[in-house]
Amino acid sequence: MDSSSRAHRERETRLPYPSSAPWHHLGALGYFLFWVIAATGIYLFAFFDTSVTGAHASLERLTREQWWFGGVMRSLHRYASDAFAAVALLHLLRELLAGHFRGFRWFSWATGVALLWFIYASGIVGYWLVWDRVGQFSATATAEWFDAFGLGTGPVVRNFLSAADVSDRLFSLFVFLHIGVPLALLAAMWIHIQRIAHTDTNPPQRLGWAVFGTLVAMSIARPALSDAPAAYGTLPQSLPFDWFYLFAHPLMYASSPLALWWIAGAATLALLALPLLARRKRSAAVVDLARCTGCGHCARDCPYLAISLVPRSDGRAFLKQAVVRAEQCAACGICAGSCPTAAPIARGEVLPGIDLPGDPLQAIKARIDRAASRSVVFRCRHERWPMPQDDACVITLECTGQLPPSFVDHALRRGAAGVTVSGCRPGACEYRLGGAWTEARIAGTREPHLNTRVPRERVRLHWWPARNNSTGLQAAALVLAAALLTWLSFDPPYRPLGAGEALVRVIVVHAGERLQPCRKLSAEELALRAPNMRAPEVCERGRHPLPLQVEFGGRLLVDELLEPAGVARDGVAQLYRRFVVPAGRHALRVRVSEAPRPGARAWERAEALELAPGRVLTIDFRPEQGGILFL
Repeated sequence: MDSSSRAHRERETRLPYPSSAPWHHLGALGYFLFWVIAATGIYLFAFFDTSVTGAHASLERLTREQWWFGGVMRSLHRYASDAFAAVALLHLLRELLAGHFRGFRWFSWATGVALLWFIYASGIVGYWLVWDRVGQFSATATAEWFDAFGLGTGPVVRNFLSAADVSDRLFSLFVFLHIGVPLALLAAMWIHIQRIAHTDTNPPQRLGWAVFGTLVAMSIARPALSDAPAAYGTLPQSLPFDWFYLFAHPLMYASSPLALWWIAGAATLALLALPLLARRKRSAAVVDLARCTGCGHCARDCPYLAISLVPRSDGRAFLKQAVVRAEQCAACGICAGSCPTAAPIARGEVLPGIDLPGDPLQAIKARIDRAASRSVVFRCRHERWPMPQDDACVITLECTGQLPPSFVDHALRRGAAGVTVSGCRPGACEYRLGGAWTEARIAGTREPHLNTRVPRERVRLHWWPARNNSTGLQAAALVLAAALLTWLSFDPPYRPLGAGEALVRVIVVHAGERLQPCRKLSAEELALRAPNMRAPEVCERGRHPLPLQVEFGGRLLVDELLEPAGVARDGVAQLYRRFVVPAGRHALRVRVSEAPRPGARAWERAEALELAPGRVLTIDFRPEQGGILFL
């Protein structure tokens, strides 16, 4: 056979990869979008002013004055971030629907679930850096979410009450988080693929350019602009909202901060528990040292890095031997199909160097021998499309990659009218690489390959489903995705308050009276103590709860005894509440006591206030600044 004839026949048997099918490259698109985000973020950081007063102005200046490049880079950063979140969720959904969380896949599944927390943390902090009304709203909402547990020395939301509370040091923290969390995300992405061989971290060139061009077109068509600068003491009637990242804030206000913790925690634990609830016992591949030559084909072809080569242990002349890590083995049989010793003998057993004990190659050979002159169809077990009903001998494999090419030759030499290999097309294979390796082996471009003397016209590859190469359909899908991405990045707007409503926030952080007064130690008692323990007085642990009353417009908003924190009830009592109230003029009275007893030190303030629609009134108790403050 001359070289031109061989090349022609190889082109007939080799099917092209579905290189432009985004659904099969979601993981690679995630990596691609991450690098777009990183590159554009570095450019934006070069012009960013890390200060309260300069953050918003520096981004506005870049967007307006350098709209032809800086503005496009900013919009590209925004849209790529939203697309990254969407692609990550779609990737999770695809793996969930495919059941790719069982058994050996548990590690990739669990690390993938954890990645979502890093993705959302990175994106949300990015909005704070802009410090417009959207960023201020997001930072305040996130602080209120963490304040659900009352941890620390006071509510986190205190850092965002007024211009005096927001410092340049806080913005330095935001920058640190927006750089540090993505770096942690990148490390987690690297860990995520550690049990996967031949990882698809770069999308096909055609798909990558198409996605990048779409993002640039979106950036030009609808640039990402800042909202008005942060304003303290008010909430706007509506906010342009990024529903990909900020959807949790409306969900929290529709329920409660604690409810959102339960929702997020329960969803995470449920996803992490799926591998435990869906365990599937499968027999891992087994190495036969008497037949293993240490060639390394099985280790090279294994999709999940379950096989490695180690120094020889049986004293034979070969340098290496294969070892299978059972906990990582998919039991797909691709290793058996790659073994050069898996050659059928006309009369005798197939004795490969590696094989599946539950579905050995010898059993497959026996079914071939019984086929006589009928056509033989090697079919993937995970193929979900029906085969045509005819007189063919259908042999089901765990994966088409389990088929050694020599079995095709053996079937034809035994008198089969023809051989068809049917399975999931490359890119849709249950075990990722089975279809691709089968194609390459039949075409003669990967070892072990099909004997060149086998008449190729009698060998047929049939991948399901049939691939649609329509560029028009793929372009239409990208346009639709871009339209949806652009819309959800800004619309529909979110309304924090209804028409004619205002917001009242109540913050109290204070330590009540001690249950027992402290006692001063005498000179003799001090002398008996160690030098480092000579405190001038002894105080019994335990404090009184703090009575708190907030009366608004003739009704009690708060009437509670605030319990001290700590196991011994000797810590600081704290409270944070928010109330949506009708705008207008209202009488307000606040009273805080250090103990629920007559004569205890107390603070009280009463005023009539006019609350305009959208006004945010903060009632903050700060004894060091005079007591009860209305901000």
